[in-house]
Amino acid sequence: MKRIIVTGANRGLGFDIARHLAAQPDHTVVLAVRDVESGRRAQDRIDGRTEVAELDLASADSVRRFVAGCDGPVAGLVNNAGIQFNDGTRWTADGLEQTFAVNHLNALRLSYGLRDRLRGGRVLFIGSGTHHPKHPTASRFGFRGEQFQSIRNCAEGLNTSERADQLGKDRYATTKFLNMVTTVAMAERFGADELFVMCLDPGLMPGTDLARTAPAPLRFGWHYLLPIIARALPDTSTTDRSGRQAARLMTAELSDLKHGGIYSYDGRPSKRVLPRVFDAALGQRVLEDSLAFQSGG
Repeated sequence: MKRIIVTGANRGLGFDIARHLAAQPDHTVVLAVRDVESGRRAQDRIDGRTEVAELDLASADSVRRFVAGCDGPVAGLVNNAGIQFNDGTRWTADGLEQTFAVNHLNALRLSYGLRDRLRGGRVLFIGSGTHHPKHPTASRFGFRGEQFQSIRNCAEGLNTSERADQLGKDRYATTKFLNMVTTVAMAERFGADELFVMCLDPGLMPGTDLARTAPAPLRFGWHYLLPIIARALPDTSTTDRSGRQAARLMTAELSDLKHGGIYSYDGRPSKRVLPRVFDAALGQRVLEDSLAFQSGG
């Protein structure tokens, strides 16, 4: 029985990833969620073998507890959990800007913490076309692309005077850029037979909870109008479609996949990736600075 961990699996893309993985007869899916009760409700809606485990990616202590309590081999880890705030800055108990902590830093810490149990398995990060300043759809929604300067600058919230909604977009795009950079850098560091690393750009998925902190009119449009309009926009998808592709990346023959590959929601290698993502020196700096980063240090 192959055990795969999916973070943020109680709703949205994470739920559909878990649902598609659990449909595999030889898989057990661990729903790693902040709210255990919500995770159990999600579990009731999934056919297949599932477990629920508590994991709050806004907390380094929670990550350490999860790693310490994870017994036995793990066939795969899907670092799906992600947040975006449009109404102001939120800090973790560790003193980090929360988008950075959840979307990048603690996902990386989780991956490294589990690497012995993941030996010979797979890690999937979730990227986003929002990292690209010329993305045809993301730019229409105010995304300016990644704004990376340093890991400390990210931990401090990018340290700019932009208005809250723009800053929320910049932080989200930058953390997704870091996920893509991390994918390439980890593939350089680990052999494919040791830890097979990939990234999925799931496309724009209207109706998810990413807009939950946006003003009410924007939330209404995101949940009810955009799912209709999005059919005419490039690089849009649904949680079901992208979840199916994520599950495929976690179960397909490795010979059909690329170690360090960045895939689109259609299952093909993404064509909308900034060249900077593949900068080896930048990748190693991001990896090393992230792993060495100490809150408040």
